[in-house]
Amino acid sequence: MIEGKNLYKIFESGIFSKRKIVAVDGVDIEIKEGETLALIGESGSGKSTLGRMLLMLTEPTKGEVIFEEKNLTKMKKSDLRKIRRKTQLIPQYPDTALDPRWTIYESIAEPLRIHKIADNEYDKIKELIEIVGLKEDHLNRFPHELSGGELQRVVIARAMALDPKFIVCDEPTSMLDVSVQASILNLLMELQKEKNLSYLFITHDLEVANIMGHRMAVMYAGQIVEEGKDILEEPLHPYTQLLVESLKMEKEIADTELEIKKSLGFVEGCKYCNLCPHRSEKCLREKPPLVEVDKDRKVRCHLYA
Repeated sequence: MIEGKNLYKIFESGIFSKRKIVAVDGVDIEIKEGETLALIGESGSGKSTLGRMLLMLTEPTKGEVIFEEKNLTKMKKSDLRKIRRKTQLIPQYPDTALDPRWTIYESIAEPLRIHKIADNEYDKIKELIEIVGLKEDHLNRFPHELSGGELQRVVIARAMALDPKFIVCDEPTSMLDVSVQASILNLLMELQKEKNLSYLFITHDLEVANIMGHRMAVMYAGQIVEEGKDILEEPLHPYTQLLVESLKMEKEIADTELEIKKSLGFVEGCKYCNLCPHRSEKCLREKPPLVEVDKDRKVRCHLYA
């Protein structure tokens, strides 16, 4: 479906003394038809830049992008524009993808009009908005009148308007409430199954990556350091091992907090009490004050109150 070969992206900053920043460093990547590759990594690792390069929204400094056996990096802009309707982006911040002055209808209609496929426009847009779980009356609203989850559904409807084959999902649920995240992930999986879509799913959340990805790739400092199936079960690279250990630690902390809440009914005291070896009943039930120990130091702890 889509392949990146030896991709590099080098940004330059500074006016007098140019400083080079290597955002993507010799990456080879392939995503097959109907497959989701979950791309994991911390902020600044180059995930979003790589995704934009595959869409040719960011031009590679070096390397090639092959989509359906066509080399996009060697195409003229006029030919590339025709291909772009088959590739779409679902961004992290849905409000940035929508013009605040336009109604939802106008935002979804824009790509149809640009690519001149606006036959039965209203019926098409109505169908799209229903597919993503919204109602017809949402079409007359403005972005500020919708919740974060509703906005992301609008962005998904807009992305689906041109019947794409490949979509880069750039942390599409990271800004949403946990209760909303699951419904958006389920929607993306349903659309993939129905339309046989290919996804590059960018995330820093290992659990989300495990749910969404048929395969995973771990990115660090512009390079993919590990790739494959079930890599969270048996990580090989030290960085992947560190990510998995961090996830296990987060789960242990969450489980500890849950056990305390179950035993006491509620916890409204010290935020650190579940980990503190000096905790007492008072720590669990009373919020400690911020105590001035001397003129230069303060501490929030019952030990000093």
